[in-house]
Amino acid sequence: MILTALLTTGTVQVVDGYDRSVRLIDDILGIEHVDWESTLNVGEEPYYQSKEFGPFPDHQFRISARASLGVAACNYTDNNDPVMGNAISWNPRPAGDAMLIFNGATGSVFPASASIPISLARESLLEWLNTRKRPTCIEWRPYDKF
Repeated sequence: MILTALLTTGTVQVVDGYDRSVRLIDDILGIEHVDWESTLNVGEEPYYQSKEFGPFPDHQFRISARASLGVAACNYTDNNDPVMGNAISWNPRPAGDAMLIFNGATGSVFPASASIPISLARESLLEWLNTRKRPTCIEWRPYDKF
C-alpha cells in the first residue's frame, strides 16, 4: 500500500505501508486547513509521478480539517462508482460554523452540513485505506458543485 498526499502546505508526501499511512493521516488531521485542502490517493504505486504519464488515480479522498475546532469535512471521488461518484460528508446536526475549505484554488468551502468530528473523519480515512472504497462509517451526500 502506498499513500500519496498533497498537503494543504503545498508539499507532497508519499509513504509505504499501513502504519506509515496512519501516521500521515494523523499528521494531516492535525493541520489547520485554512487556505487549502489536502488530497490523498492510495494504491500500489505513487501517483502523479509524471504530469504527462501519471499514473493517475481513479479515486481520491479530499480532507479539510480544523484541529483547533475538532471538525473536518470530507470529499470522496470515485470514477468507478455508478451510485455516488462524487460525495461529501454529511452531518444532520453540524456543530458550529467552521469554514472548511473545499478548494483552495477557487476559495470554495464545504457546506456547513459536511462538518463532522475529526474522530469520524479519521475513522473514515482508515476505512478507506483498508477498502479503497467510499467509507460507510459516515454519512455522505452527492456533490456536484465543482
